[in-house]
Amino acid sequence: MIPASGFRHESTKPRNGILLCCFRVFVFAWQIWTASTTSAQTPRDGTLLVTVVDQTRAVIPAATVTVTGLDDPTKATPAAPVKTSDQGVATITGVKPGRYLVQAEFPGFEIGTLKEIRVRSGDNKHVIVLAIQGLQDSITVGRDPQESAADRRGNAFGSALTREQVDALSDDPDEMAKQLQEIAGGDAVLRVDSFEGGKLPSKAQIKSIHVTRDAFAAENHSAGGLFIDIITQPGVGPLRGGGRYNLRDGALGGRSPFVPTKGPERSQNYGTNFAGSLVKERASFNVSMQGNTAYETPNLYAALPTGTRSEALSIRSPRDSFFLFGNFDYAITKDQTLRLGYNQEDSTQRNLGIGAYDLPEHGHTNEEHGRTVRIQEAGPLGRRFFTNTRLLLSMNDSASRSVLEARTIRVNDAFTSGGAQVAGGRHTRTVNLASDLDYVRSIHSVRMGIALNGGSFRSDDTSNYLGTYTFESLEAYEAELPRSYTRRIGDPNIQYWNVQAAAYGQDDIKIRKGLTLSPGLRYEIQTHLQDSTAFGPRFGITWAPFKKGKTTLRASAGVFYDWLNSGTYEQTLRVDGFRQQELNIVNPSFPDPGTSGIVPPTNKYLLAGDLQMARNTRLSLGIDQAFTPKVRAGVTYAHINGTGLLRGLNLNAPVDGSRPNPLFSNVVEVVGDARSRQHTVNSFLQVMISPPSPNPSKQLLNWKRTNFGVNYTFGTLRNNSDGAFSVPATGSLATEWAPAGNDIRHRLNAFFGTQALRNFNANLNLSASSASPYTIRTGIDTNGDLIFNDRPDGVGRNSVRGDGRFDLSGFFVYTFMFGRRRVQLPPGIMINGSPVGGFTVTQMQIDPLPRFRLGLVVNAQNLTNHTNYVGYQGSLTSPFFGRPTSVTGMRKIDVGLNFSF
Repeated sequence: MIPASGFRHESTKPRNGILLCCFRVFVFAWQIWTASTTSAQTPRDGTLLVTVVDQTRAVIPAATVTVTGLDDPTKATPAAPVKTSDQGVATITGVKPGRYLVQAEFPGFEIGTLKEIRVRSGDNKHVIVLAIQGLQDSITVGRDPQESAADRRGNAFGSALTREQVDALSDDPDEMAKQLQEIAGGDAVLRVDSFEGGKLPSKAQIKSIHVTRDAFAAENHSAGGLFIDIITQPGVGPLRGGGRYNLRDGALGGRSPFVPTKGPERSQNYGTNFAGSLVKERASFNVSMQGNTAYETPNLYAALPTGTRSEALSIRSPRDSFFLFGNFDYAITKDQTLRLGYNQEDSTQRNLGIGAYDLPEHGHTNEEHGRTVRIQEAGPLGRRFFTNTRLLLSMNDSASRSVLEARTIRVNDAFTSGGAQVAGGRHTRTVNLASDLDYVRSIHSVRMGIALNGGSFRSDDTSNYLGTYTFESLEAYEAELPRSYTRRIGDPNIQYWNVQAAAYGQDDIKIRKGLTLSPGLRYEIQTHLQDSTAFGPRFGITWAPFKKGKTTLRASAGVFYDWLNSGTYEQTLRVDGFRQQELNIVNPSFPDPGTSGIVPPTNKYLLAGDLQMARNTRLSLGIDQAFTPKVRAGVTYAHINGTGLLRGLNLNAPVDGSRPNPLFSNVVEVVGDARSRQHTVNSFLQVMISPPSPNPSKQLLNWKRTNFGVNYTFGTLRNNSDGAFSVPATGSLATEWAPAGNDIRHRLNAFFGTQALRNFNANLNLSASSASPYTIRTGIDTNGDLIFNDRPDGVGRNSVRGDGRFDLSGFFVYTFMFGRRRVQLPPGIMINGSPVGGFTVTQMQIDPLPRFRLGLVVNAQNLTNHTNYVGYQGSLTSPFFGRPTSVTGMRKIDVGLNFSF
């Protein structure tokens, strides 16, 4: 064959081929070596990770970060400005190694600058702290308003308490929790710095309080959809502090209409707080201590054989408590923050259980001691991840003892005498661990997390160890004919573990500017239950249909589960028929039960072998409308269908007067076949004529410094169970479907706050609700099971209602400021809305103030002294049938002094 070149290959062909092949290999090797040498000599590009925070070390999303080169090579390739992410981190990739100037901007803050940084290959992490400007009170910033309105975590379907509302809250943590529940509409979950449970901090440590409605995402356990998030503030800046003292005297309080004269009453609250930086921009602390010494006079309202006794008793019920709350913040690195918290609570209450039907000898003393350690670590992880890990360790101990050790005599719904018969206590050691991992990329905002709650429970709590006589009526008592005698005997010591865990994942997918889809899945599991199928899918749609972003629509659906209460499990251990026995004697002799009558050995409580967690399916639909920057309103409808609710099934109910198993009395098994159905409509209106500010007004009178809001909830709740050990009166669930015990149809809360008069802050809060239902009972054990829940024929559960509740409370403070030296306090920034834009930054402190401030405070509960009746009696054998037996929330007025520097 002749090649195309026309030459003929002869004997030189093999040698030339080998040389050509060797040459090509040499050239290829040279190219590889040259490329590798060039790569080694040319530095790789770097990635700049800039975290932007405010003076409190809180991250600032949506800040603008600009990078400018300082060398000729770096000036040649300028980088476009970048916005910080949800976690406050701006990521700039492809940055040439060299020197740069980095600036961060955010409206309402001074520009932050890193004058000269050196970027090297790989990740380069830096932090810019922005100082707040001193000219304006608040400013609204963010991304495109439509995009912000469609953010699930945005300002829609949530509202923040104003500074005035926070100041108007009670200094008592328990009372504060009740007030927050009223503001939110009831049944909300309280979280402090992302931790659920525990006592609330003092008002001096609260940075902001935010109420979230329609919280359907997989990260949430509760089906109610209402959360109250309380954020505490770190102690940035110079040392500052204060003290307070409040006094409440019964002379200014209201009298119960059930007694002719009011007994003495007094409460003294005192506390102090200190905060400041330990290491500038590195470590800070905030500590608060609070004490309370108080006493009340119990009011007796009982029907005795000699007649009705209605009087303020001559004894007092004292209460002493001490509460410590401390935070320590430490910046581990430039973008990782560690927060340590410690809570301590000690309280003693004496002469509890006295008043209403209970005579003075029925009192007891209770002591409680609690210690809680909180550890939280948060910050970015790499370029696109953000972690938030929380660990809570709790130790709680309680003990009780009776004033009198004697048998109890109980005449149903008339009076109770004898000893309280309580002794021992409970000791719990619990651990709560939760961790979230956030990932943001393109249109996805993913959150994955775990939650682990567990602990050791030890108890020697015991009750009714001397025995209780129960009479069906006063006539039966006068005839010395008790219906039953019960007594608990055996070993009260029990110890057990309880662990419940959850894992979840969710994704907010931004389909387009005004539309976000939020799918998610949560899985839960718990000890003591044979339930491994508790998967809870969640899904939501958030839609902002208009470009201005003033209207937000949302629909959501999800499956939620309820944990088995540890107290329910504890009862099945305690009274299992062997460890402790609950003896029942029917128609015993009196005053010595002797051995006459029918004497079954004991009651017994147990869990069903196939018991699973109760399941709630929730559907919701809502709209949030911003009419103007100062006026917002919203309505949310939710439907919750509950299945697998717990109730008691009596396996040994009498049949024709005899027990199927004569070795036991009532054998109550906890089963999960009850159900519930709930409809709620929650609406709110918020009007902020001007942003709240603690800055003194420069005008004597300025009516624009006024804000008000209204929250109204309409709801219905029906079920067929009153609890895990509640046995149906008829023995069948078919006749038990009725309004639930907490079926309150209407709830209204309104707030009005003004700083119109210079140095004077006035706040009014109105709370009203309709009546809860109660059940009419015969008062007689008709079926002989010794459970006094029998109803007249044809009468259902919770068929009648009492009166509603009305309360108008006020908080007023006038502040004197003095001292030649003026100080600039930390800003106490409150961010309202989405962490990624479209939110309001409210600067809580701007202008320098005189160093010392003294406030005169008046805090009044139930200003009008409206009588709120409770304790409606439904027993036909009671002398008080159909009437209230107590009142709640009579007028109480506290006066005090607040001092701060």
